[in-house]
Parts: sequence; structure tokens; C-alpha cells
Amino acid sequence: MNDLVMDPDLPHRVLAAALEVHKHLGPGLTREAYEECLCIELREMEVPFVRGEKLRFQYRGKQVENAARLDLLVEGVLLVQVVAREEIKSVDLAGLETLLRLGGYREGMMVNFDVTTLRKGVHRVTLKRRVGEVEGAG
Repeated sequence: MNDLVMDPDLPHRVLAAALEVHKHLGPGLTREAYEECLCIELREMEVPFVRGEKLRFQYRGKQVENAARLDLLVEGVLLVQVVAREEIKSVDLAGLETLLRLGGYREGMMVNFDVTTLRKGVHRVTLKRRVGEVEGAG
């Protein structure tokens, strides 16, 4: 589905924006507040993104829409999910993998702002398979 190639520097630019947000706000707010401020930072950095994109995919030959809302799709290739939780569990990262697979994306980041040190709250997920190999699954 998505044949765009990601700039290898893109995750670092998103991380820089997230670090700036966390530096000013710290932990303890809602995920919506962090998402809004991250959008402000990305706009200031002139990093193109789409917010709230609907996840669309095929299930048993039928189009499924509105299955989920993607927080941020940066430059059309990097899915960024914003969370504010005490801890990230393996099921959260598995959920991000599912969004990547169904959306046809290869790389994603989950950024948890509810931590004292943001670098401990950033989780990157990269799908190993090519997108075309999973389209028929389901």
C-alpha cells in the first residue's frame, strides 16, 4: 500500500519535538494535551503530518472504515501514537504493530509522555515483512 521511503532522520526529528513538549510540560497531563502540543512543535519544525487519519483496511474482501483513529501520520510514512500512561505494556506495542500492518505502514513510534524521562517513554516498532505479504491475511 504505502511505497513511500522514510527519511532516516524523521524519527529523530519527531523525538526532538516530543522532547521539547516534555521539557515544557512534564508528566501528568492528558494524552490529548500532549498530542496538541506535539502538533504545534511539528508545525514549528515544518514537519508535515496528518492528525486523526481513519484506519481503513480490507477484511474478508470488505472495506472496513473507522476501525481506529491514527494519532499522527508523519510525512505519510511514520505512525506516531501518543499516550500518557504509567507504563507501556507489550499488548500496547502489539496494538501499534496491528495498526501498522493493517494501515500498510512499516514504522511507528509510541510516545508515552507520562514518564519522568521521555527517552524511556519512546518505543519504536518496525514491521519486518513487506506490506504486500500481509494484505491477503484475514
